[in-house]
Amino acid sequence: MSAFFRLEPEVAGELVDGTVLDAAASPPRVESVHFEITEWLGDDLVTSFPVFLVSEELATELVEGGLDGFRVRQATVTVTDEAQELLEGRAVPTFRWLDVTGQAGVDDVGVTEQGELVVSEEVLELFQAGTLENCEVERY
Repeated sequence: MSAFFRLEPEVAGELVDGTVLDAAASPPRVESVHFEITEWLGDDLVTSFPVFLVSEELATELVEGGLDGFRVRQATVTVTDEAQELLEGRAVPTFRWLDVTGQAGVDDVGVTEQGELVVSEEVLELFQAGTLENCEVERY
């Protein structure tokens, strides 16, 4: 039996016009994502409730790892002028929408009813092999 971990990723931006979601559901159901980066500290996993984004490299590793509980989908990601200045020339990776379909504590990737991200030990190890310095991790 795998251990599970609750993650609180870096909030690197916000959902803006172009995002389509059903706020009546809990957690909200998302149809499409437009994420605007307002400040990014460098992690491969970022969020703006109720959406999680992963770097393209991490998305590929998740898919190739044969893990379950998610789909990798396209997202429109833009960067504000202010964020661009704060990055001081560092490039923002291509981010993909981590559309979580799994159940927390059962599937490799899941969300709680409150919309918190819960991942298996295998997924956590993949995330930690990338950059995950601004994410709170606790046992679920």
